[in-house]
Amino acid sequence: MIKLLDKKTADKIAAGEVIDRPVSIIKELVENSLDAGASAITIEIKEGGKSYIRVTDNGSGIAEEDVETAFKRHATSKISDEKDLDSIETLGFRGEALASICAVSRVELITKKPGNRTGRRVVVEGSEILHNEATGCPDGTTITVKDLFFNTPARRKFLASDAAEARRVIDFASRIALSYPDVRFSVINSTKRVFTTSGKGNIHSNIANIYGTDISKDLIPVNLSEDGMTIRGFVSDPGNTLSGRSRQIFCVNGRIVSSKVIEKAIDKAYKERLFAGRFPIAFLFIAIPADKLDVNIHPTKKEIRFDDSVRVEDFIMKGISNALMGKESIPTIEIPTVKPVKPVQGTQLDIKNVIKEDTFEYEEKPRKVDINNVLTTLLKSPDEKTETPVVEEKSVEPATHPFEFDELTIIGAVFNTYIAAQDEDNFYLIDQHAAHERIFYEKLLKQYDSADKAVQELMIPLNFNVSADVGTSEESWIDDIRNMGYDIELFGNNVYIVRAIPAFMEMIEAEEFLNDLFNQFSEHPDLTNRSVLEKIIMRSCKSAVKAGDYLDMAEIQGLFNQLKSCSNPYSCPHGRPVFIKMSNYEIEKMFKRV
Repeated sequence: MIKLLDKKTADKIAAGEVIDRPVSIIKELVENSLDAGASAITIEIKEGGKSYIRVTDNGSGIAEEDVETAFKRHATSKISDEKDLDSIETLGFRGEALASICAVSRVELITKKPGNRTGRRVVVEGSEILHNEATGCPDGTTITVKDLFFNTPARRKFLASDAAEARRVIDFASRIALSYPDVRFSVINSTKRVFTTSGKGNIHSNIANIYGTDISKDLIPVNLSEDGMTIRGFVSDPGNTLSGRSRQIFCVNGRIVSSKVIEKAIDKAYKERLFAGRFPIAFLFIAIPADKLDVNIHPTKKEIRFDDSVRVEDFIMKGISNALMGKESIPTIEIPTVKPVKPVQGTQLDIKNVIKEDTFEYEEKPRKVDINNVLTTLLKSPDEKTETPVVEEKSVEPATHPFEFDELTIIGAVFNTYIAAQDEDNFYLIDQHAAHERIFYEKLLKQYDSADKAVQELMIPLNFNVSADVGTSEESWIDDIRNMGYDIELFGNNVYIVRAIPAFMEMIEAEEFLNDLFNQFSEHPDLTNRSVLEKIIMRSCKSAVKAGDYLDMAEIQGLFNQLKSCSNPYSCPHGRPVFIKMSNYEIEKMFKRV
């Protein structure tokens, strides 16, 4: 028999879609505060939010006649009809937050609109309104939530420890605080203040304040506006990475989201600049027309869908790639500051581990927020806005400087392995093997894609004896070998003859490359997949100049000139850096001149 559920049971079931733990409540309440135009928000929790949550704001408040309606399901001031769903300009819009929260907890709401002499105090328990009375209070809204899941003990037992729940709350608060730098956020955990942001609009200062200067100090700014979209934020240089995506934070139109599209764009921008299994730090804030995305695809609004995900992905990748072309993306040798000590039998400066590690360990009228414009100040170009530094946070806004090969002067070579160069401010070491691998890799891919193959005829052809399985699969690889610039054909009995090789290769390079390629064909015989082809070419760069190979100045200059023409001169195809740099200031620190 089919029957209708009573209201209390239905409300509890619906609450489970939106409220699964304390951080879900805080997310809904903070988003309501932001929609109400708050410029200051305080978040307080006890026992990880299980027993006590309070969110206080100085926003527009709720009208006296609307306070009870606000607790009803699908009651909202943010949309009027289905047409509004096509261009949502607020963080909240479903009208489910307060109804879901009060269905599984004890809630007290105190609110007052600016200009009113008194406010209202409403007490709700398990969806039942117990009190609605006048009270004295400041402008804005304070909502206190106690005893989460008191009436649904089965859900409460699935909550994590107090510390684990508190971490989730602090993580969310950290992310939302970064997304709204013009709002002053305070977070208090069991009477202990976790952090307070300035509300002065400085994202970089907020990153330093929340995540620490170890993360903030070496971030690279990202700034790009194009086709109605804007991206601003910060990413780490390829030398500072993590084993996961815990420090990849995305905000789209003021909304903290998870997005495979953005993750894919980041991965593409760092392609060939990172080792496998490493992920850069990224704080990205994206503005896009509201009618170009759908935020109504997830009950808790954690995910969004872009109308044109390929266009958005390419835009984000371009913004990050542009940022990574500056000097700041080159790994830097830093000398730790050593406090002066009294010399005892000759003090020696310990510069062990001066090169950065490749990882960090971390474990008035009521108004709506126009999400299209919420980042207007945040997303202005540097020429339009000068951010005021927050002195107490001691954060210096990073800047980008283009890397100019023509400004470098070649000095010589060190250990027949590293080319030494300098510009006005920095000293550089260039790994000659990594540099040649990059040159070789890009030339071969360019040759493969080119309609006109640059080749050189051989007076004495090369012969290659391949294994039987490679010979029998000839049709899957021989055209690809020819596309690289080799004139190759079967000579007989699994022997292939090569009468011409790519013009940019030496004889030994061409021979070693093909030998290595044939050895890999048994594992990856199909080169029609572009990613497989690139990986095979990448692994077949053994003929590049080796560490320890002597190069005279003419050869060094020639290598340097070829590197300059590469699309990505900063890393070898395997992700190792080509350059490292050391500033003049760091060298002077070593000699105690500063």
